[in-house]
Amino acid sequence: MSERPAVLIADDNEDVAMLLKSYLRPLECDFLIARDGDEALAVAQNLLPELVLLDVMMPKRSGWEVCQALKAVHRTSRIAVVLVTGRGEVKDRLTGLQVGADDYLVKPFNRDEVVKRCKALLDRAKLKTAAQEARRGQVENLLIDRATGLPTVTMLLDRVKEMLIDQGEAGIVFIDIEQYEAIEVEYGWAFFDEFLRRVAACINEETRKYFPSAHIAAHRVGGSSFFLFFPTLGMSHDFDTISRELRETLVRVLRAQFPNVSSDQIGFFVGGTRIEYRPQIRLERQVYHGMQIAADAVRDAEVLRKKQLTRELRDIIRRKRVTTLFQPITRAGDGTVFGYEVLTRGPAHSSFRNSDMLFSYAREAKLAWALEAIALEVALKRLREVDLLDRKFLVNLEAEMFGQSEFRIHEVSSFFAEHRGHFVLELTERAAIEDYATFRQVLDEFRSKDIEVAIDDAGSGYASLEAIAELAPDYLKVTKSLVSAVASEPIKQDLVKMLVELAAKIGAKTIAEGIETVEEYETCRELGIDLLQGYYIAHPQEQLRSGDAEAARSLLRG
Repeated sequence: MSERPAVLIADDNEDVAMLLKSYLRPLECDFLIARDGDEALAVAQNLLPELVLLDVMMPKRSGWEVCQALKAVHRTSRIAVVLVTGRGEVKDRLTGLQVGADDYLVKPFNRDEVVKRCKALLDRAKLKTAAQEARRGQVENLLIDRATGLPTVTMLLDRVKEMLIDQGEAGIVFIDIEQYEAIEVEYGWAFFDEFLRRVAACINEETRKYFPSAHIAAHRVGGSSFFLFFPTLGMSHDFDTISRELRETLVRVLRAQFPNVSSDQIGFFVGGTRIEYRPQIRLERQVYHGMQIAADAVRDAEVLRKKQLTRELRDIIRRKRVTTLFQPITRAGDGTVFGYEVLTRGPAHSSFRNSDMLFSYAREAKLAWALEAIALEVALKRLREVDLLDRKFLVNLEAEMFGQSEFRIHEVSSFFAEHRGHFVLELTERAAIEDYATFRQVLDEFRSKDIEVAIDDAGSGYASLEAIAELAPDYLKVTKSLVSAVASEPIKQDLVKMLVELAAKIGAKTIAEGIETVEEYETCRELGIDLLQGYYIAHPQEQLRSGDAEAARSLLRG
């Protein structure tokens, strides 16, 4: 068997396939050729090449479909996939990212770029293969939750089946972190990964006290819930007692380990059940049915929790118990403060102390318009109290708000006009804008008063190229999903570059939000982003300091 890496080139255009083959010859590969999507998938599944170059538009199956099929199966998920296309639009690259592609090449090709990218992926594949051989017998990373190091349920299924056959019965407990979204959004993904790791360690330690041979699994990779599987023969505790004691221990230990997290944000839903071995029913179904029963017990508690949250949110809106915060935005060039995003959060000791949690739940509870109205009212009141200095202030507004009769657009416009050059409307689209002509008329009223416009979440969702083209914003805010881990993902880097180039063409500036690590910070600067925002730089704050730039910079990074 050849020790040379195998590269599959899948393209229905023979000339393109031969061109790529000639470019890659210096890499000393064995080449495989496929002419359509079905053939490409079959060859990849049977021969397991190290690298696959997939034409997006192929007969029978598209490159996107083949990539998704390869990445979805454990055996073929390690294969590096490069999508090859003549279409380089943002939405096409996002599709490639979503189906799991490792990189993207756009026709016409640059020989050096093709060789460089493919060599990097082959080198990475070689290192992975060496590591796998060094730990032969262990499962691949696909089935391990990266944050906690725990196996997923799929990985443990055979062990649970063996336990069920051997013991004749087994216990299943489901644990779900109560406010995982609020914690991650407020403190960032890096903090939340550490929080998950500590939760898993605590579950492991406490469970072993009851059941030394228990199996502990992450519900799924990247999730926030866990399953415990353990033998129940001779068990002296009932499930209600186990659930209550485990929940109380988790809360006590995690609150002690994370004193800076509000105590009311640390909570857990815990539910359990016992299953008995029934030979006439397929084992997998028995296990998954038990998992569903345990999860349903938790879901009931979550329903009650949502009712409590809705009552709490209605009270916050009724009593206008919201606070305005300012998150610094800095210039990428010199790190000085450019301005602030104006944010709103609920009361400090409530379930809605986090801005994203507050507004996302308001939309879910159909209280978004009422919340937007009081948030804007409180923000305007707060802005009247602060010294604006030479800063810009980005004020979030849902695009749909402009069509609401109760939205006091003229009051907003009048206040902003009193302070020309200070304010930027940051438009978020939760639904597509249906009438751009009318919407532009509203924006023109603001622009006539020296008020600028930003498009939020550029590169995802409804923040489409159409909206950018129609509204000609002054700022593009690069979505957090593209910024996260951008330093290690070539497709995200390409997408950010495209947004930077697009912004330059329309005379806009780019703002990268959600920066949480030094790698993300440096990469965004290298990619040409103009302005930077995120927890790595500074958390939202209630007070603004007047004075010189040095005083303002002292707020950043502690």
